[in-house]
Amino acid sequence: MSRYRARMSGCWSCRAATFRLALGLAYSEQKLFPGRRVGHRPIRRPPGLHNRNTGRNAKSAVSLSAPQITIAVTVFNRRKYIRQAVASALNQTAPVTVMVVEDSGSDPSLEAFVRQEFGSRIQYIRNPRRRGLFGNWNACLEYCRTPWISILHDDDALAPVFIEAMIELSGHLPECGLYYGTTEFMDDEGRPVDLRVHPPLETPWRKVEIADTLRTTPFPFPGHIFRVDYARALGGFRESSQFCGDWEMWTNLTARYGAAQTKVVVARNRSHTSPERGCTRIDMNGRLRPLVFVQQKRVLRLLREAGGAARFNRAEFLKEAPMSVDYLIKHGARLPRRILRYNVGLLLRSPPPSAQYSIFQALARALGVPFVRAASRAGGRFVK
Repeated sequence: MSRYRARMSGCWSCRAATFRLALGLAYSEQKLFPGRRVGHRPIRRPPGLHNRNTGRNAKSAVSLSAPQITIAVTVFNRRKYIRQAVASALNQTAPVTVMVVEDSGSDPSLEAFVRQEFGSRIQYIRNPRRRGLFGNWNACLEYCRTPWISILHDDDALAPVFIEAMIELSGHLPECGLYYGTTEFMDDEGRPVDLRVHPPLETPWRKVEIADTLRTTPFPFPGHIFRVDYARALGGFRESSQFCGDWEMWTNLTARYGAAQTKVVVARNRSHTSPERGCTRIDMNGRLRPLVFVQQKRVLRLLREAGGAARFNRAEFLKEAPMSVDYLIKHGARLPRRILRYNVGLLLRSPPPSAQYSIFQALARALGVPFVRAASRAGGRFVK
């Protein structure tokens, strides 16, 4: 199995390994999820804000400095990494406000566990009711009292220079709505892992365009700051999103208010596939690729609205990231029929990277979905 396809199991790696594949899909989300409203969500703006592509000034000046920034650490029923995440937020070379937002989990002593380590150095807020992943991020926007916010998962960590690097970046490209840096990856134990997808920046910093968000989310989750009022004006994070709520927000912020990236390493993303992670569940239930595809359709619409090109080589995407036979063997038996049929359709459209793959593909073409389900039940590893 190629190194690229081997990275399909983690959260960021799931998206990274499938983003090219998703654009080549022939099925619509409506067929996969009948009755669900799909497409582009209208973006709400407060009075006085205009589309940045109209030539009118859509931005109000808010300086980026440490007192203007809050780092919100989100947590739900997990203690293992929370102290490391909070410590990384507090140990900035440019100190900022730090709050922990717990999404009403089942561990009533979690707050005491965190406060035992950090005391009054943090604000601790527990939602009165369960709001879900993206709902909890919206709760962070509601609780935040500064113009800028960075949301940090409890299993990730920030570099000490994160805030300092964001302030420096804003000096090069002021008035953006989103700033972010370079992220490295680590495993469960904090050891470095090479999961790079985007090539390293050739310049110290760059302006980010809408097209940069098309293939996949522009960055792994930690290591960003964005304007709170802009996010609220966009309607917040889509709480019904199953997978791409962050990607959608970053794309909308980029399209309406501008974004910039620095080459400085500002965060570490923990790549692991524990079953409590939402991205792991999405991968296992076969919906990862269609959900990525839906988000890419939203980006395509923004590109067209901005007058940008939106043409892609479908065959090239499938060649670079063919549907994984290993995935179908491992998970196909328990996938709903329409989801399995969707993924088998990807298999049949993928240029075979090996002779074994070609054989399995030919059998699937001749015998259809029942063959793939039977092969999954039988187990084994046909293709690596």
